[in-house]
Amino acid sequence: MAFCWVALTVAAVLATGQLNDVRITSGTSMLARDAESARVLDLLAKQGGRMVPTLVVYERAGPLGRADHAAVRRHIRQFAGVPGVIDEKMTPIPSPDGHALQVPVLLSGKQGVLVSPMVERLRQIVTTDRPPGLSGYVTGAGGMAADYVESFRHIDVTLLALSLAVVLLVLLAVYRSPILWVIPMLAVVVAYLGSAAAVYALARAGLVTLRGATPEVFTVLVFGVATDYALLLIARYREQLRVTADQTAALRAALTGGIRTVVASALTVAGGVGCLLVADTNALRSIGAVAAIGILITMVVMVTFLPALMLLGGRRVFWPATPLPGQSARDGLWTSVAGFVGRRARLSWVGSSLLLALLCLGLATVDASGIPPSALFTMRTDSVAGHDALERHYPANAPVVVVSKESVSAAVASAVRGVEGVTSVHTGPPATWRVHDVVLAAEPNTHEAQVLVQDLRQAVRWAAGDAALVGGFATELLDVKNAALDDALLIVPLILLVVGLILVVLLRSVVAPLLLIGTVVLSFAATLGLCSALFTKLLGYPAMDAGFALYAFVFLVAFGIDYNIFLMARVREEAARLETREATLHALRVTGGVITAAGVVLAAAFFVLTVLPLVPVIQLGMLVAVGVVIDTVIVRSLLVPALAHHIGQVIWWPRRGAL
Repeated sequence: MAFCWVALTVAAVLATGQLNDVRITSGTSMLARDAESARVLDLLAKQGGRMVPTLVVYERAGPLGRADHAAVRRHIRQFAGVPGVIDEKMTPIPSPDGHALQVPVLLSGKQGVLVSPMVERLRQIVTTDRPPGLSGYVTGAGGMAADYVESFRHIDVTLLALSLAVVLLVLLAVYRSPILWVIPMLAVVVAYLGSAAAVYALARAGLVTLRGATPEVFTVLVFGVATDYALLLIARYREQLRVTADQTAALRAALTGGIRTVVASALTVAGGVGCLLVADTNALRSIGAVAAIGILITMVVMVTFLPALMLLGGRRVFWPATPLPGQSARDGLWTSVAGFVGRRARLSWVGSSLLLALLCLGLATVDASGIPPSALFTMRTDSVAGHDALERHYPANAPVVVVSKESVSAAVASAVRGVEGVTSVHTGPPATWRVHDVVLAAEPNTHEAQVLVQDLRQAVRWAAGDAALVGGFATELLDVKNAALDDALLIVPLILLVVGLILVVLLRSVVAPLLLIGTVVLSFAATLGLCSALFTKLLGYPAMDAGFALYAFVFLVAFGIDYNIFLMARVREEAARLETREATLHALRVTGGVITAAGVVLAAAFFVLTVLPLVPVIQLGMLVAVGVVIDTVIVRSLLVPALAHHIGQVIWWPRRGAL
């Protein structure tokens, strides 16, 4: 079995490529499939290719001189010769203070045409043959799209190396053995390579899509989950090696309960993240599909390949702490924790609940209005510098695109000009869907811009009905926010229902699933409150991404239930021979160490995402990491076992006992 998995993995890796090669970064990647702005992009693509508005900004500390204007004119002539630049008349627009010029440049966004090389060429032109003291930047939608793509370049190797290092360090710390870590590490690597090869093949076939940061989230997710399952199974194996001298019998006994727990855990997590498949937002569906596939393949690897390696290694791989029959486990810490919970159950669950409620006070700082373009990156990119230059020298403006059928184009243009807050309207040449480039007097991704977009849409509807649509950069930001809210209203109750049903089937109880789901929701609220306060008060992030809370909810609920299963499945197993309260304390003693180690691995794996220079991904990584730690240390160590101990047999209602 072990050799078959290795051969299969090697063959799959040789036949596939890197996930980054099948990443989609098109304009609709982060939009909802039925959003009006997405329909505008699709119409423009079918009509000959959408256009990506880009701005080249020049500025000087003082007034611009003749040499500056001459350099800009030379650059404009060179811009026109760049492949992919739509050769329309490019006229520099001076700033009111005379210190800056901006040149609107339209880039081709046709299918298969990459924006990044065009932006890179524009930047090369801007930085050459320029008078001393004159600065130049490429910003706008094109510049920011290029910087977004660049932020992922070469990061996958770093992320993979860090994930491997995290797993290795945790395994060495947990096992304190120079040999044992090799077995779970090999299984984790095979699980990652196998699942990555499957996702790559499905993406190449067009069956799944990888959008935004999906490959990075997939990497840390698979490493974290695979290590968790390895820790659980090896802990059960070591426990049985202290009972019997027969290694095969010990492995069989360990797998009897261990595989059932791993399968239940994987199905629960996959079912939870799989709920994202019903989302309208493209990026959410992408992460949901890829994460579910990765978890299920990881489960198969860990319940087949890992046991084969464990059997090959036998008892000797645990050296120097070789488990022997009759030997007692060293669980002094968790014996003390279980003793405290048993003596002070009410104090334990009341105190931990109050602590989580206190952390929930940070929810008052939550602002999910979306991250402004200037704060999207942790580093000062060229597009951010250009955006700041525009703010210094020009009135606030938000670009919008209105498309209308030719028969109503005149009426639409007139209606648009009559909307308060519209500063300019440029109507393109006749076409089936005529393009009107509109500028609003507001900063993109602000409340003012959203109000103006809604007013503009209302005016266009009155003028042309369904014969006109409003899209563009500022509108896309609003549509992303609205789609995230709609998705949350659908997915939050759905994931709670799916997870609840799985727990009812697993635990054969109604009370226990309700209790576990309640603790997970409280843990999520506490984590969101704490992290929101950290983001806004300590790290200085102005807001959170519109879909950030939903991503975090899905992952934290799935992982929280995952650790609930680790604990409560063992409680139910022990309740076959012990009274429920005794079974709870025994389960806490024998699983406390492995659950804590699993939580540390998963938290560290997601924290690795903070190496990416994108603020939304950093926020997601930090929140999941903090949430897993809170869930492991407070919820799984104190709150859940204390509640189970306090409630006793009633936790298995409507049954009288666990079986």
